Amino acid sequence: MIGSIANNPPPEVELDDRLDNESWCLSYAFRLRWPQGFVCPSCGAAHPKSSFQEKPLCRACGRSTSITAGTLLHGSKKSLGTWLRALWWLSGERCSISIMKLKNHLGFSSYQTGWAWMKKLRFIISLANRTKCCGIVLVDSVPAERSVTGEQLLSAIESVAHGHATGRLQMQLNDSLSREAIAQFCRQTVTPGSVIIGPGRAPFTSVRMEEMIYTTEDSSFHHEEILRLCASYQLWRRRNKCRWSPRLSTQSLVDEFCFFHNGTLCTNREPLFEDLVFKALTHPPLNLESLKELPASPGGEA
Repeated sequence: MIGSIANNPPPEVELDDRLDNESWCLSYAFRLRWPQGFVCPSCGAAHPKSSFQEKPLCRACGRSTSITAGTLLHGSKKSLGTWLRALWWLSGERCSISIMKLKNHLGFSSYQTGWAWMKKLRFIISLANRTKCCGIVLVDSVPAERSVTGEQLLSAIESVAHGHATGRLQMQLNDSLSREAIAQFCRQTVTPGSVIIGPGRAPFTSVRMEEMIYTTEDSSFHHEEILRLCASYQLWRRRNKCRWSPRLSTQSLVDEFCFFHNGTLCTNREPLFEDLVFKALTHPPLNLESLKELPASPGGEA
């Protein structure tokens, strides 16, 4: 990552204090969004080596802009520091997130505010989960629990020490299991050039891919870890999302589980926090209709 935290990481307590300083938050976001200097969101003009400004001014078109303009945080009535505290909280969670947890952490009085924020936070989680697996990757599937339509939970995980430990995890719910669905999942979740090992059963045995080394094997040994993680997901869902409903089968809940699993691989939370902030500052804003379609707290406690 390219932000100030990665270059000069402060202790967690110190960073926690810095997030109360709005000027520091604006300076940090400026350097993270424009590491090579300000780039005007309106006309695209670059200003190399430009220094921090709270309202950067474009010398080409004459327009001033905010640091969050044209991002997921655009138009928010809350301060940037409040958003960074929310993402810092998110980077430290290792079990589950909910609207009530968010409200208590940030001191929101309105449930509707927490509801809207949770939607955006879940979307940022999905962006953070797009980092692909690499190296030796195990791929397998299990039937989605309580699915009435035959959904399959496709999973890919980096193999470390021959399956005795796990690396990055990716999961995806599919309506059905086919050769095309498996190949598409592998392309979306695995870096080209990696070695993919699938189970020795149909339709995995019929998958053909040119950009990766794809093979299958009959031994279940290498897939014990991936099957254990699928079982862990089912258990996590029952424990942390108390009320079951059909919405529990949404991809957002699967993304949340993968986010928590991948977060445990980090030795400290600063790089994860920086990645979340970077995603929020480099993705275009969501329109109202897109925001309505996002789940806030799928199937569990608010």
